Parts: sequence; C-alpha cells; structure tokens
Amino acid sequence: MMKVSCLYFMVGLSAVVAQTTILRIPLFHAVFYDLLIPLVVFLSLNLPDKKGVLVVLILGLIMDLLSGGIFGLYLSIYFWIFLWVKSVSKYFDVCDTIFQSVLIGVCVFGQHLIFCISVAAPSQLLAAQTGSVLLQTIFAALTGPGILMLLGRLQTRFETHSSGTEREIGNYVIR
Repeated sequence: MMKVSCLYFMVGLSAVVAQTTILRIPLFHAVFYDLLIPLVVFLSLNLPDKKGVLVVLILGLIMDLLSGGIFGLYLSIYFWIFLWVKSVSKYFDVCDTIFQSVLIGVCVFGQHLIFCISVAAPSQLLAAQTGSVLLQTIFAALTGPGILMLLGRLQTRFETHSSGTEREIGNYVIR
C-alpha cells in the first residue's frame, strides 16, 4: 500500500508543477480549476485514512510553498475536503457519476469561497470573479468523474502490475 501512496504523491506533485507553471498562462487561468481537488477526493475515497491524510497534507504543503499565496491555505482546504468527502461517503453512494460530479463541483466552489473569505475585500473579489468561478465549477463537475475514473484505472493497473511481479515457488515468494 505504501507504493500506492508514493504513486499518488508523484501524480499530485506532477499536478502541482503543471498548475504552478503551465496553467498560470492567462489563456488557461479562467477555465482550469485546482487539479488536486479530484485527487484529494479520490484519495479520501480509496486510501486508508492515515495514508490518505499524509499524502494530502504533504501535497497541500508543497502547493502552499509553490503557489505564493497565503501559507497554509491550500493545506487546510485539502485537509477539510478530505475529511468532508470521508464523512459524505459514509451516508451517500459516491460511486455514481452524477454524485461524483456534484461532489467535485461543490469542492471547487467551496475552495473559491474560502479564497474569497481569506482576502481583505471578499465582496469586490467575488463580484469580479463570479464568471470565472462558475465556469471552473461547471468544468470541474464535467471533467471530475473522468479524472476519478482515470485515477481508479491507474491504481488498478499499478496494483495488478506490482502484484504480478511476485511468484510462488514451493513455500517461497520470489519478487
């Protein structure tokens, strides 16, 4: 299971690098949402609590260090999203694509609300960013389930590949 945690740490690190470099181009700025949100949702649904929280907190810390924003903001947002999705998944069927779409859309919208609250003049910022926030929320709701499905296939492939390297010969396991 530690290998899976490392896999998602690398996926998350790749998303952080893409977000802080490529997706900062003005062409992409109003459309793309925080790509770590679907990863955080996936980790909360598919990893044990301790390993998932560890990966989420490390990725949040790295995002805080590279984003140049308020330190601790991403870390706390990802942590609360992780906990919220864990609690929601106890009461609802989160395997449904429509529910996943709504879940990721709500997470992206909530992140934007927290960003607005943490800025000095939230009403002016919210009024100026309403179109961008709605576009990112809709785009997240449309693409989020596909990202979750892609991450699920990646985990399945990784787990079958890593377990396929072991062979039993007699009472011994050769790796």
